[in-house]
Amino acid sequence: MPEGPLLWGLVVGGIVLLACYALLLWDISRSEVRHLPRWMWALIVVLITFPIGALLYLVVGRVPAAERSTSTIEPEASRVGEAPPRVPGPGTAGLPPRHEALRDVPCTSAGEVTAPTDAPRASPSVGSGTTPQVVATYGLTKRYGDTVALDHIDLAVPRGATYGLIGPNGAGKTTMLSILAGLRHPTAGRVELGVERRRLGVLVDTPLFEPWLTAREVVDLARHLVAPNGARGEVDRALDEVGLVDAADRRCGGFSRGMLQRLGLATCLVGDPEVLLLDEPSSALDPAGRREVLDLIGRLARSTTVILSTHILADVQQVCDIVGVIDRGALRYQGPIADLLARTSSAYHLHVRGDPAQLLAGLERARWVRAVEEQAPGRLRFVTDDATRAERALPGLLAESDVALVSCHPATDLETAFLELTR
Repeated sequence: MPEGPLLWGLVVGGIVLLACYALLLWDISRSEVRHLPRWMWALIVVLITFPIGALLYLVVGRVPAAERSTSTIEPEASRVGEAPPRVPGPGTAGLPPRHEALRDVPCTSAGEVTAPTDAPRASPSVGSGTTPQVVATYGLTKRYGDTVALDHIDLAVPRGATYGLIGPNGAGKTTMLSILAGLRHPTAGRVELGVERRRLGVLVDTPLFEPWLTAREVVDLARHLVAPNGARGEVDRALDEVGLVDAADRRCGGFSRGMLQRLGLATCLVGDPEVLLLDEPSSALDPAGRREVLDLIGRLARSTTVILSTHILADVQQVCDIVGVIDRGALRYQGPIADLLARTSSAYHLHVRGDPAQLLAGLERARWVRAVEEQAPGRLRFVTDDATRAERALPGLLAESDVALVSCHPATDLETAFLELTR
């Protein structure tokens, strides 16, 4: 039986060890963990010889403060406790020059930069001004040496919106999504999220998986990582959503690129995300597969905020209600698609029955017509700078030309508006 100083040393050591265990268990109950459920990390800490179990939890299982589900991503050069300066970005149509921070942002941990809370905050949305934002960036800048990938971007994504991020290749779309996902850090500016980071789903342009795993195993592994308490039936539901039920037990090493994109989308959906970041989700799909993915995005829009990056403008026009145009790292436009189309020159297709020569001559003389052409017999296309005046004057011009109107519909699409905005 130890006596004297040795006994007191053992008692003090035991008390310190118990305090360490209590502190670790308390930390497990309050912190975010990964790879395993909380109760398993608690068993590892208690049952594995100290300090090996504790080190395993701190290094592998505990989510660092910089990666926790907070509302702010800090730039590389910013200091703790000091918010980066808000540098005014380029003019953004459809939005005020500065949008306010989120009102419903969750609290952040100590030591992290947050928006001031001493005054009430407005929560404007793009266009309407009533829906709170779920993603917002302020002066977001990313540089690679002398190359500026993003130049003071002020992004505002309302909750529940389907936001189309469009631009030519190399414009900065993938860089933007990577920063929103936390995979890269901005050089300057910051990002604010209105959801916990674990409720973010991310689909990269070309997802890759271990080739010996089946599709079901890939999605089930994703379920274990992002939603360990979710039911196993969610795996089959996610595979069914993306049309991979028949290939669920096939090894994904033999999948085509389009099937891999579907599988990547299933790994996102199995965690039931609140915000979904999709980088070129339909670029490798055949027309039927593209239609299915667009329909799926349309269904998700009822319950999920979707940020869709693509250069296929027809896809954006079909499923998105808000669009952001990025060109050479700058945000050229942000707002409803309808407003973007209204800002550009309006084009119309006319289909008439009869000799269109008199109508063609009348359109060429009209002051409200900027250009007109006959694309096929009886089929005309004209461009006007005053759509309201054109729509009022066109019926009279048709009556004077003695032709029968078969159809008349707008010909301006997102591609036309995009080219006029970026050229």
